[in-house]
Amino acid sequence: MNREQAITEAFVSLTDTVADDVDPLTLLRRLVDHCVELTDMDAAGVMLANARGRLQSAAVTEERVEITEMFQAQTDEGPCIDAYNSGEAVHADDLTAHEDRWPVFTPLALAAGYSAAHSFPLRLRGQNIGALNLLARTSTALTAEDAGLLEALAATATTAVLTWSGEPLREYDIVTRTQAALSSKVVLDIAVGMLAAAAATTPGDAGRRLRAYAAAHHQRPTDVADALVRRRLTPQAVLAPAP
Repeated sequence: MNREQAITEAFVSLTDTVADDVDPLTLLRRLVDHCVELTDMDAAGVMLANARGRLQSAAVTEERVEITEMFQAQTDEGPCIDAYNSGEAVHADDLTAHEDRWPVFTPLALAAGYSAAHSFPLRLRGQNIGALNLLARTSTALTAEDAGLLEALAATATTAVLTWSGEPLREYDIVTRTQAALSSKVVLDIAVGMLAAAAATTPGDAGRRLRAYAAAHHQRPTDVADALVRRRLTPQAVLAPAP
């Protein structure tokens, strides 16, 4: 598959809001995966604003990204925070040059193995609802072409996530729907923790196995997570090899 085909398929997957096994978190997961696959960046994450306007992690490609996002939210500093607050893209091709700007985030990101960070605001109808975070293990600048692609992917995913239910979107629904997505992420994290404990594996592996089970049974990952947390589904059933 060439790059043009890959880009086309990425946009198609981000607008798929009618499939039975798609939910807002699935769309955000696709967004971060596409961002890494289509650019030179090594990892990506999405943070959404909760009802109090504080950013929370909603989707990541690897666990270390979520750690960096958590510290950005706790310290109110970092590229995601700046992109969300300003509504403008934030670029740090070499994080070592930004230690004065982000004295807490920069050492943490470097310790996690990231040397570059780029963040884009997620906006809908003039309202900032979160930020897309891209990280690289080596100092990496984004080309104008890649920056434009990432902005377009982020805009497409944002619209899809907030209109996923198919109902008309009113201004006050934006916070309600972002909060619903974050609440689903909490349930998903609990379910992943249950699977990780049952299988004595990592959260990353447990998340992949939960998504694989959901795909094999044509269910939404969030519905599988809810069934696990409510004890309507056992961890062993999810972890069992597919027939």
